[in-house]
Amino acid sequence: MNFDWKVYNYDYHQRIGNLTSEAQGKVKSEKHFPVFSDNGKEMVFKPLSKTKPLSTPFFAYSEVFWSTIFHNYFDPTTPVYHLATCQNIEEEYPNKYHHGTVVEKLGTEKKSLINLYQLCQRNPTTLPDISTYINYCEVFYDYTQILDSEFMKEHPCLAESMAKQILCSILRQDQNYHYENVLFYQGEGSLEVAPMIDHEFSTMFMYLDEPERNKNLFAITQESLEGVSEETRKQAKADILKMLYIEKLEIEGKNIDKIMSLYPKAAIEFLENLKCFITDFSTTPLQMKDYDYLVPFNTSNFYVGQARWKENDERKAKALEVVLDQYFITPDMVNDQIQGQVLQNAKVLQKRIEEKV
Repeated sequence: MNFDWKVYNYDYHQRIGNLTSEAQGKVKSEKHFPVFSDNGKEMVFKPLSKTKPLSTPFFAYSEVFWSTIFHNYFDPTTPVYHLATCQNIEEEYPNKYHHGTVVEKLGTEKKSLINLYQLCQRNPTTLPDISTYINYCEVFYDYTQILDSEFMKEHPCLAESMAKQILCSILRQDQNYHYENVLFYQGEGSLEVAPMIDHEFSTMFMYLDEPERNKNLFAITQESLEGVSEETRKQAKADILKMLYIEKLEIEGKNIDKIMSLYPKAAIEFLENLKCFITDFSTTPLQMKDYDYLVPFNTSNFYVGQARWKENDERKAKALEVVLDQYFITPDMVNDQIQGQVLQNAKVLQKRIEEKV
């Protein structure tokens, strides 16, 4: 199991174009990613954002780690991310960092990309209405109605591919696997699930500067997979906030149960790949490396960026910069912790699926 932790360097002035991505949900946003030509391939640089909630340099490491895992064990069409820098990008986009990741561009000349949100909008009679959803981080998204829709029952191969990607999102404990993260290739009379992209919000790579918070967040994911005890449920009956919390915890389990009920073949295929991954990763130490990529950070730095570029309040931004301590976390400090959490979650997910087989 080999990971490429080398850093690839680009210059914004040498780009061949920009890739524009527009969020379609209630919260609108437009992103521009520079595209470079590299050995005959179109490579997209994805900068880390100064305004994205909870973003740290380890979001980039998460993308490299999980894309490599998914490419090697679950779907060989998954594009592999690499750590990268892009000199001079901050001249045009000061709200972006000059470091991030680079990945080969998705898409073909004959097929366009649409996301699940757009697919639901275009098929209102056979897919559920998800137009009111809001893209929040630290949220598990419910896919049960979509999986159970007439559209997916009419397109079982499509549904099975999507089901596998949902299970992959649970494997990485994605805290932001929203409805615009599921992509499809659309051609003349054809539709197929596109490879997985966007692996930033993996629980194991979040809050690495706040160990206790990381530990608590990971514990939530395990409770979500293992199930809420009846005692906890009884205690929460009179507390609306606790009930909402329990509903959040139950979403991952509901997604798994729905997949097992409707698309067991997809779950069994995923399970076999998962077992291979667990076996290999159990005997191969995670050795993330830092080739002059990492910088001191704070998970709350995005508050500075939002004050500066979304609220246009420079005074508030500077005040936050003064009070937010910066931490330099090296890979050696978190390799064992991340590997332990990844393996624990994988084994709990394995058990949950096996209980339903």
